[in-house]
Amino acid sequence: MADFLIQHLKNKAHEHSALEMLVNQWGFDEKLIPKALQTIGNLFPHYSRHDVSHSKQILINIERLLGPVNIGKLTATDTWLLLEAAYWHDIGMVVPQQDIEDALGNTSFRQYIEQIRNNPNHELNRFSQSFDSKDISQCFGGADNPMDAVDKFRQLMAEWFRQQHADRANKIVQAPWESVGISSPRTELIPARLFKLLGRICHMHGLPFKQLLSSTGLPFREAGLAQEDCHPRFIACLLRMGDLLDLDDNRFCPVMQHIAGENRPSISKAHEDKHAGLRHLRVDQERIEITAECETIDGYLETFKWFDWLKQEIQDQMAHWQDIVPRREFGLLPTLGEIAVRLSGNEQILNEGQRPQFGIDAKQAIKLLQGNNLYSTKFACIRELLQNAVDATLLRLWLTHQEERNSDIWKNPISEDVKKILKTGKVEVKFEELTSDANTPDDKSCWKLEIKDNGTGISRDDLGYMLKIGGSQSNTTRQLKINSMPEWMKPSGAFGIGFQSVFLITDVIKLTTKSIFTNEILEVTMHSPTKDKEGLVVLKLLENNISRPYGTSIEIFLLFNKFANSYSMPFGESLVRNFIDLYDPILDKALPLNAAELADKINTFSENSLLPITGKLKPIDKPEFAIGSENFPTEELIDNWRFIDVNEHQVSLKYQPNLGFRQNEAFYRGQPFKQNSLYLPNVAVAINLMSGKAGEWLMANRDQLMKEAEQDFSQLALLALEKLVQDDLETPTLFPDSNAQHKKAVFSLFLESMSYVYGGNWTNLAKKVDGAWLELNTNNITFQELFERESWILGIKGHDDRFPITGCDLVINNDASGSYIKGIIIKEWYKTTGKTVQVIENESNQKDDFNLRYQFAKKPQPLYSNKALAIQLAHRMHLSDSNRRFILGFQDKFEKLYLSESTKLRAGYLFEIYQPTARFVLLPFLFSGTSRRRPSPKVSATPSELDALCKWLQPNLEKLASIEEIRKEYENLIAYIDDEIMTPSLYWEDWKIARGI
Repeated sequence: MADFLIQHLKNKAHEHSALEMLVNQWGFDEKLIPKALQTIGNLFPHYSRHDVSHSKQILINIERLLGPVNIGKLTATDTWLLLEAAYWHDIGMVVPQQDIEDALGNTSFRQYIEQIRNNPNHELNRFSQSFDSKDISQCFGGADNPMDAVDKFRQLMAEWFRQQHADRANKIVQAPWESVGISSPRTELIPARLFKLLGRICHMHGLPFKQLLSSTGLPFREAGLAQEDCHPRFIACLLRMGDLLDLDDNRFCPVMQHIAGENRPSISKAHEDKHAGLRHLRVDQERIEITAECETIDGYLETFKWFDWLKQEIQDQMAHWQDIVPRREFGLLPTLGEIAVRLSGNEQILNEGQRPQFGIDAKQAIKLLQGNNLYSTKFACIRELLQNAVDATLLRLWLTHQEERNSDIWKNPISEDVKKILKTGKVEVKFEELTSDANTPDDKSCWKLEIKDNGTGISRDDLGYMLKIGGSQSNTTRQLKINSMPEWMKPSGAFGIGFQSVFLITDVIKLTTKSIFTNEILEVTMHSPTKDKEGLVVLKLLENNISRPYGTSIEIFLLFNKFANSYSMPFGESLVRNFIDLYDPILDKALPLNAAELADKINTFSENSLLPITGKLKPIDKPEFAIGSENFPTEELIDNWRFIDVNEHQVSLKYQPNLGFRQNEAFYRGQPFKQNSLYLPNVAVAINLMSGKAGEWLMANRDQLMKEAEQDFSQLALLALEKLVQDDLETPTLFPDSNAQHKKAVFSLFLESMSYVYGGNWTNLAKKVDGAWLELNTNNITFQELFERESWILGIKGHDDRFPITGCDLVINNDASGSYIKGIIIKEWYKTTGKTVQVIENESNQKDDFNLRYQFAKKPQPLYSNKALAIQLAHRMHLSDSNRRFILGFQDKFEKLYLSESTKLRAGYLFEIYQPTARFVLLPFLFSGTSRRRPSPKVSATPSELDALCKWLQPNLEKLASIEEIRKEYENLIAYIDDEIMTPSLYWEDWKIARGI
């Protein structure tokens, strides 16, 4: 207990009657405040004690620092302020329920949540991802169970109120009853001014030291009660020291630790280790000494950090002691002795006070990008600048117009109202060739690229985040505004290397910017981290000019070969083509096609940009050319796209059924990327991903879909396409009068193909134009006409021109599209009872001809001819590049081997066609292809393999059979294939070798 300070206050009260009011006030507060402080554990059970024991220890520490003589020099008002501040300073951690409810709707609280979401290493990151106080159904989706939800929510709110507690203490001190229900008297007997001063002293214990001495900080001297003065700075500094020195090993309450449970945050456990590790503590007027020995690295680091704060606090107070201490007679602060922490046991620290961990150096990061060709072309880096300009402009348009229109219009980027707004957000590009100077190499031409937008501009705070790799996602003020935007309008995200990637192609970036948030105009020069100035950034504050528009202008300088070593030229009209057409091999000293190539890429960027990109390409001694879309993207281009919401994603999509099979186009927010996962039959599709961060879909250079995202991308594209097709099929004008029959037939084939490949709802959609594809004409005959014949033959054109397909009524290509059409034809044929399909051989009768044909008939026939079966077995024998097994269909043969329809197995169909009348048997052969160890193919069915196969097969059969019966049936099947199928065929000798017989 702070007996000396309390007794001193009572003694001073005898000197003047007015001072008795301070004693009386303290008498109330000494009893009232501890009752409130004991509730802190409700929200902060995982914290060290912040109850009255903490307040008392602070006062004891202050008594130690002052000593009896200096305590006697304190005025009554100073003494009262010390006592009250020690008790009130943590009152901001008393949190009524209403304050929690108010916080949940607070804008700053949402920023706090966003900070945690953007920090994947934060312990509450997963919890925060789904946390939404307005949606109880998902609010606690990031917790594992109800108890975990309670813990995580408590920790989330505790951290928020800890950050606010010093400011809250200031407000509570001035209105204790209204804010938290403490009936501490507030009367005119003690001026409200002194309570406001007390609140500010409490506030200062949570602020940086420099704010204490600032113009908005605390005064050196203030009138107290009676004839006394008080010294707020001095009191605040003593409070800060007493608080920092409450380090003893009894600071944590074991009961509260048990209440908090073993899932206490790691930072709490680090603080526990910090206090438990205390080995020596000396605090008096002469000297401060502290040593600690921690068991964990986190505890060591937290202790080291705390000791650093203490050292810095003492250093700051000593440096300004004459502006703090009331009189010189108080002397100086104690001397700082040994303040040290070490790790116990065998664990070691590499650098004192630093966590042993991997890091990344900005200079090496840029070099890594260069060495790995992450950005393989100059345009990949320029695209980052263009995208930044578009993103900043979209944010500006949103902030300017979001309240002007009905919120529903923002759901669709191609609505008429939104298009009118987007047209106003131009991005301007100026790309001009400069006259060479002494620094320009003889074989190079120098160009200046300027990209100018009317977006939000860049504030000093924004710039600070930009300079850090990955920093933009931590800019919570900006992120909060972005989060209010429609998903399709939000910035595409940052990999943390986007802007800095520009240093791969230039040494200096110059930008001039005016922020709509601060109104400041900044001129910024950035130097490459890998060059001599090592990433230096020069920042100038320009004179405010009200006529200067908001936004950013970026300049970079590029060098190109006067004569390009290589270049690419897009199809159709291009600037590369224009440069070549204007070139005179005698009169022209340069042909900088790489500059024209980059301008062509800018044109490509503009084609599907949400905003108009306009500008000029200005070569020396040549006419200038327009860059980008002089007009906003054409109405035709926009109207072709259809915007759709699918599974919480937003996409634009356009499709056109056709007779073919191709890789489809993919875009991310208008910019093309490569993908190898979406091949759709008989339809051309272009899909534009309008939601999600780039890092969720694309490689870092944004040129290619990530391997991990392929499945999600394909599923999203299929769902979006299905939804549009379903809507279209309900439109009466889908097939207009002009050429309606052909269009309907093509559409029908597309739907049948999707049904064949994907099934599900596509089968239902195909039924809406059922059979229309039969009217398609191929080889001067329609499918319908073929289907009316008693019999006809379908051939598949092979890859080997030596063996043409002959004797066929219809021949289709041997590719994916042909495979699907074959499957659709066969499936449609079997819809009528009595129709059959037999697999037959080609007419060439040559050993290397593995081509097969399909004989359609309106009468019974075998599933396949013996020759066709021999050909397919031989083909599989030679094609297998790994161990494989196959299934073969039978009719009225080997019935004991028929597989149950529910059997699932890793084996392929020997004939990959639809055979609804067949019963399937797993062949006894293991096909092994050629390899280094096996120069020739192998087809085995050894006794041991057969034994194992029989045991596996028994529970998967259609009808119950004994192992002996299964084995006997397999032996008959082997003899049938060896003797009746392969022996008379052209492949017997190869088969005999492969079989080892």
